[in-house]
Amino acid sequence: MQRLSREKSARAGRWSGLLWRSGLFAVLLLTFFPLFFMVMSSFKDTYQFYHSFWAPVWPVHPENYGVAFEDMKYYIFNSVLVTALSISGILVFSTVTGFLMARYSFPGREVIFYGMIAMLMIPGVLMLVPSFAWVQQLGLLDTYAVMVLPYIAGGQVLGLYLLRTFFGQIDNALFEAAQVDGAGVFRQLWHVGLPLAKPVLGVVAIVSALGVWNNFLWPLVTTSSEEVMVLTVGVLRYQARLGGLIGCRYGEMFAGYVISAIPLGILFTLSTRMFMKGITSGALKA
Repeated sequence: MQRLSREKSARAGRWSGLLWRSGLFAVLLLTFFPLFFMVMSSFKDTYQFYHSFWAPVWPVHPENYGVAFEDMKYYIFNSVLVTALSISGILVFSTVTGFLMARYSFPGREVIFYGMIAMLMIPGVLMLVPSFAWVQQLGLLDTYAVMVLPYIAGGQVLGLYLLRTFFGQIDNALFEAAQVDGAGVFRQLWHVGLPLAKPVLGVVAIVSALGVWNNFLWPLVTTSSEEVMVLTVGVLRYQARLGGLIGCRYGEMFAGYVISAIPLGILFTLSTRMFMKGITSGALKA
């Protein structure tokens, strides 16, 4: 009886494991199928797209990527430029501000800090009209600055919170030793604070880069010329340029979608380890 009971338990365990694996495989399939469909469709021409909607076909058309890249290269350049400038400004200002707020006391420090952190609770869409009026009065519409400056101003709040918390956890003896050696405030930051804060800086850079690169609404309302248009808005313009539902060049359209996703894929692949290290670093180990 005990042997039969053990065999039934083992059989039930195998069936349970099979069900779990089948469910996970189904979830994985549903998650990645849109990506597979996008890549598959990017190698089709219009006739193949209509007559073999769900299945791969032969011959493939890699020339779709050449056409799509030629149409979108300026959008990609603008997105890379805006993202690079924005992330650089966010890292510089949030690092300096976070270090000063963590290591030095001055009147109103906590009020200023919590006032800035409170900005995280305000949805960005509520600030859309005041922000638009502000940049319009400054004459920044349809320029790179209309995207870079607001991104820096809004993006450094999260960086300030993370870096102030991190710098506050570092043993003060390290900074005192650097001060005894004659290091000033910024030398302490450069030689002591920044080497230790690299994982946290990586988290700030990655999160901010994702937000800047994927932002659609703000570039849509503040830019209109092709010279400064970023990729998120350019893809919409590119889609409209390829035509409507009838006669649309779907292969080139999906190729453009794939190209627009490649930079973030590269960023995610190269920075995953730094990101995981940054979100798990909470204290300085002796």
